[in-house]
Amino acid sequence: MSIKYIYVAAFVFLSQALLAQIRTADLYGTWVVSKVTYRDGSPLPDEHMLKYIYLKYSFSRPHKLNTSEVYFEQGTGKLFEINDRALLIRMPEGAVINSYHIVALRDTLILLQKGMNGFEDPEALKFYFVPEALYQRSIPLQASDIFAIKGPDTIYRQSRKIYARYKGQSFQSYVYEGISKQIDMDDRVGHFIATFTVSKTGLAEDIKILEGIDEEYNSRFLKVFHQAKKDWEPAVLNGQPVPVQMFVEVTYLTLYTSLPAVVFSQKGNQAYNNKNYELAIYCYDKALDNKPTDIENLYKRGICKLLLNNKDAACDDWRRAKALGSSLAVDTMIEKHCQ
Repeated sequence: MSIKYIYVAAFVFLSQALLAQIRTADLYGTWVVSKVTYRDGSPLPDEHMLKYIYLKYSFSRPHKLNTSEVYFEQGTGKLFEINDRALLIRMPEGAVINSYHIVALRDTLILLQKGMNGFEDPEALKFYFVPEALYQRSIPLQASDIFAIKGPDTIYRQSRKIYARYKGQSFQSYVYEGISKQIDMDDRVGHFIATFTVSKTGLAEDIKILEGIDEEYNSRFLKVFHQAKKDWEPAVLNGQPVPVQMFVEVTYLTLYTSLPAVVFSQKGNQAYNNKNYELAIYCYDKALDNKPTDIENLYKRGICKLLLNNKDAACDDWRRAKALGSSLAVDTMIEKHCQ
């Protein structure tokens, strides 16, 4: 074998090895799921729990990861590491809670999750992530995305396309914790919703309580809100900061009310996974009797009704969920089945 051939072969081998390497730095940033398929790329059925999931992964230095299924929250904090082409996700205490095989990492991050029989299982799921900025640009701007026009400024509504970022993990959790330090809510029920504007400079202002609980609670909320009025990053549209109307919604349930909602939700999900849709509807009915604002249960009950050929009732559930705040899955099903 000639020396020249050895050099060429070594160069090809080294080039392929370098291409196969995954650098931790290449993950840094925020990625949003654009689609989920089976291992071979075939689409999931509509009734699959993950068909229209919103999932956001935010990787940051040195090995921090925040995951969220709610677009306007940074989400819970975790740790990650890369071992060859394996992406391991750990709890802060160190336990591995999920692992993926990194299929690709360039403009798109493609992760393969094990099925029951490992990565070769046909039921294994493939997640396609894109950078959040690209994901947001792919969503068309609609008239309903505009809240108001005041002088030279257009104020937008909070949406997956345009939203201001709270610098903590969750503004709603911050409100819960701030209220609980002064008011005991253990045996109290109520539903609270307020809107506010985050300016182009990241200042939260123009707070309006649309549905309060009582004078004591509302007063405490305003104090908590103003303490965090500078803890925001402005919304961005076409590379420029813009003002956006945000909202915060808080619900309090007693143990007597919340426990049945949780129990029947779990039973409904089990029946759903077993494709026993009649039983699932019964359980979701019971759960929603105790917590009527549960968007996820409304969405899944609508899926069950659709699969039982009751499309009108399914659309009623999804429209009700949309009025409560909606989700990517709800919006998709309305667009697909209820026009």
